[in-house]
Amino acid sequence: MRFDTFSRSATVGLLAVLMALAVACSGGAPESAATPTVAATSAATAVASPTTPPLSGKVTVFAASSLTESFKNIAAAFQKANPGVTVEFNFAASSALEAQLKQAAPADVFASADTANMDKAAGKSLIDGTPATFARNLPVIVVPADNRAGIASAKDLSKAGTKIVLAGPDVPIGNYARQIIDKLAADPAYGAAYKDATMNNVVSNEANVRAVLAKIELGEADAGIVYKTDALVSGARVKTIAVPDSANVIAVYPIAVVKATKNRDAAAAFVQFVRSSEAQALLEAAGFDSAS
Repeated sequence: MRFDTFSRSATVGLLAVLMALAVACSGGAPESAATPTVAATSAATAVASPTTPPLSGKVTVFAASSLTESFKNIAAAFQKANPGVTVEFNFAASSALEAQLKQAAPADVFASADTANMDKAAGKSLIDGTPATFARNLPVIVVPADNRAGIASAKDLSKAGTKIVLAGPDVPIGNYARQIIDKLAADPAYGAAYKDATMNNVVSNEANVRAVLAKIELGEADAGIVYKTDALVSGARVKTIAVPDSANVIAVYPIAVVKATKNRDAAAAFVQFVRSSEAQALLEAAGFDSAS
């Protein structure tokens, strides 16, 4: 009887010890193993998903005069997407802007109405990276709304007594205008005398395309050559006469970050935005042709 009682007591005691050990092992191990796993996962997530600070500060854009309205609209859209950035403009002839950059005028972005002035800036190490073409344009002949001189075609630019206003030869639209006149003079339908007769009718050389447009709007000249986008800005104040396709030239607009920029990230973002579908739609609405 004593042996049986002792056996039962020993068995119960052994079972109790084993159960206690099982609870201890099963209760602590998973908790201690889970803690470092969660920490490691959090650390990996932090490394894999860095936070990019929002753009901020001012971006000064040197842009060709013909870009005035479209770039103001583009800047409004860019600032809406980047509320910490303020875009300011210096609109002028591309040749004047290139000269200002050469004199170390503070700027972050340069948008030219031709490749020649952009190439000059790049050749002087004023540009960061490779310029990108973002738009194209076409020159047209404009006359005052009343067209008192009766200009009907490019041939009429050579008529004696016609007052023509062009931009200076170093200004992109002034250079394009002279290329057009040279091409027309090479056409037998116009004749070699066309160039001299037309250039003799030039009464002033303006600083930029908008100055040419203003003189035509005010009736201070009988005809001028501007971009088709500028003629659209004038609306009913001028009439447009197309340049023959065989003599016309395509104006190419490149854009780039200025090497001396003090806000490189925002400047690069603006350049990228100008080439985006949203900005391209705004340029096309203003009459510019696609960059492609």
